[in-house]
Amino acid sequence: MRKLKFHYEMQLKFSGDVIRHSFALRCLPKETCTQHILQLAYTISPHAAVSTGSDAFGNTICSGFLEQPHDYFSFTVDGVALTNSENIDSGSLQHLFCYPTAQTTLTQGAAPYLALAQEMHDPLQKALAMSSKLYRSFTYKPNTTTTQTTAQQALDQGTGVCQDYTHIMLALCRLCHIPARYVAGFMTGEGATHAWLEIFAGGQWLGIDPTNNRIVDDQYIKLSEGRDAADCIIDKGVFFGNVSQSQSVLVRVTQEKL
Repeated sequence: MRKLKFHYEMQLKFSGDVIRHSFALRCLPKETCTQHILQLAYTISPHAAVSTGSDAFGNTICSGFLEQPHDYFSFTVDGVALTNSENIDSGSLQHLFCYPTAQTTLTQGAAPYLALAQEMHDPLQKALAMSSKLYRSFTYKPNTTTTQTTAQQALDQGTGVCQDYTHIMLALCRLCHIPARYVAGFMTGEGATHAWLEIFAGGQWLGIDPTNNRIVDDQYIKLSEGRDAADCIIDKGVFFGNVSQSQSVLVRVTQEKL
């Protein structure tokens, strides 16, 4: 069990004014059997009324609308979570987590991973074996993929970021008939948001972080879950304005005394 203090800050800068800006954000950690949110607060600038709701996967969505002209947009979240990965997440299995999506389909290159998995009997051991092989053969390299990159494209080029590791692993697990879902969230340290997967084995959901080749433990905070990254987009919006934009994200998670 850990007590984690978290800070998330996302800022968009526009080259000029935009108007009629609608946004939908999935950046609030939610209550689960493995994490309890002790404190949670958020701020938005420019000021806008924000409503919260849930999507089809139970992820919290903050949505709002900015009518007035503005050349920047920021959303900050602060809070404290009590995490305990020893609690069993025995939530029900939705069968859509058994099937590939457009971003988690592999038609070539999977054979060596599947052959390795066939040597194992337990679904968790199969997934961990494939994750370990991916960790050894795939290179973490930012700016070589985009949010639209598929598992096949990433596997072919051999480089990517946490989203790509996770998409490849989702594809491999589903090929092995292991139900799996995408997870977006935070990890202890400082940097950006993180992604990993959870497999359904033995009647429970178990987290695996292929980017770091480890089992998910108390150092992780979940934001959202879905079939792939498209279901867990952290910030999404539309606006009117002929401008360019840049985005910066900062995540900081530190451990506090219980």
